[in-house]
Amino acid sequence: MTKELKNSWCSEEKINLIMDLILLSTPKTCVEVGVHRGASLLPIAATLKYLNGGVVFCVDAWSNMESVRHLKDDDLNKKWWSSVDMNDIYRSFKQLITKWSLKPFCIEIHKSSDQAIDEIPQEIDFLHLDGDYSEIGALQDVELYLPKVKKGGYILLSNLYIMVQREQPKIKAFCALSEHCTIVATIENDNAVLFQKE
Repeated sequence: MTKELKNSWCSEEKINLIMDLILLSTPKTCVEVGVHRGASLLPIAATLKYLNGGVVFCVDAWSNMESVRHLKDDDLNKKWWSSVDMNDIYRSFKQLITKWSLKPFCIEIHKSSDQAIDEIPQEIDFLHLDGDYSEIGALQDVELYLPKVKKGGYILLSNLYIMVQREQPKIKAFCALSEHCTIVATIENDNAVLFQKE
């Protein structure tokens, strides 16, 4: 797993946290918002395969337009997200799932997070929020998906301390989660935070 994801956006620390959590909690329903090439989805789905149970809903629009929808014009990330080859990213995700024989454990939802919410079951055991990098979008994902996380379920918020124009766009999402959840663990110098819903 570590070899496969070397130089990806998923660190060894995050791989270990995700796999240990899935292994110990044996979730039936997992959701990842913001799949990209599938780097952090792989440890979720591979552990479900090892357990021979559960599914992960893979939510991503794989769209340049959706990626920049909430970004400000002066956001330095906007140019990159506007021009990156989303078709190539999507192909990489599909190839990864095929290579690891994970199709039975993955339900792909090729939509934006707000469009996908109605296709998500009412009881989420593990939610990984790794999508929108804007303040509006990150907070919206919490407001849409947290109500579907069951009591005692887990939420991993990634890229908390990413800085954009000297601001941290995911801080409001963090605060919203903190109102209803307990922090269980932090990794990557607190940049990823694992919560448990109260």
